[in-house]
Amino acid sequence: MPLFVVFLVTSIVVAIVLYRRFRDGPAEDAPLRLLRWAVGLLSAQRAEWGRAMLGELGALEGRWSRLRFALGCTGAAVVMPPWGRAAAALWAAIGIIAASLAIHAVVLVDYGLGTGDWVALAVVGLVCAGYLLGASALLRRPGVALPGVLGGVLATLAVLVMSGFTAADQVTFVPIGWKRGVIVFAVPAVIGVAGTLWRRDPAAGRRVARLAALSAGLLQLLFATVAVAVLGGGGPPDAGGGSTIRGTVSDRLGNNIVHLAVTTLTIAMVGWAAAALAGYVMRRVSPPAVPAQEV
Repeated sequence: MPLFVVFLVTSIVVAIVLYRRFRDGPAEDAPLRLLRWAVGLLSAQRAEWGRAMLGELGALEGRWSRLRFALGCTGAAVVMPPWGRAAAALWAAIGIIAASLAIHAVVLVDYGLGTGDWVALAVVGLVCAGYLLGASALLRRPGVALPGVLGGVLATLAVLVMSGFTAADQVTFVPIGWKRGVIVFAVPAVIGVAGTLWRRDPAAGRRVARLAALSAGLLQLLFATVAVAVLGGGGPPDAGGGSTIRGTVSDRLGNNIVHLAVTTLTIAMVGWAAAALAGYVMRRVSPPAVPAQEV
């Protein structure tokens, strides 16, 4: 029940923020807003290219033609590799994903698991590819890469400290009581608030929370996959629900996929809500100065 309440409250806050954002946003059509967002991902060296895309969009007529053009340009901007520290963070994420998928595949081969488990691995690969695209976009935003990655590390360390560092701890841990409150609510809220204060901007705080969610999900997936590879079908009797060794391994790998989704969703939603609330409080406490009127 407490987890349901957290998701309900954060969902309401996120819905309010999105509603106000689109209600008070600029009166632009969807293709133009999408393309402006994509141009914001480009480096300074490609600023001319971004202006050219906006100019070409302005010359197009027809909603669907404009939308197709905007989607194509957005796709090109997202898959274009970032630069500097953001590039290092993205390559680190690629390495984590590659290691997780490789270990997962080795476990499937070692235990001779069936077609359904290979399909699940393919689904994990697609989800991780989506994570990479999302991280690539977020890492390009100024002031987001460092706090976002550190937030993901913080969330992962919190889980490891609460659960324990052994492989058996990883596959048996279920947060209850105050530990659930820390993992599900306190840590994501701290990430969102810290991201807002870092840039004095709630929009940056929301981006930090999303990047931290992606980072934590990938890091915890790697730890959990290594734990299954180490334990296999062994370990504590309550570490898997299968009646056979293959069934136990399959269940543990399946649990990892569920945990990946839950971890990402929890940090993103709670962090987003906390960042939005922090921005609201910040504006109320320190409203922007009103310029003096000329006499």
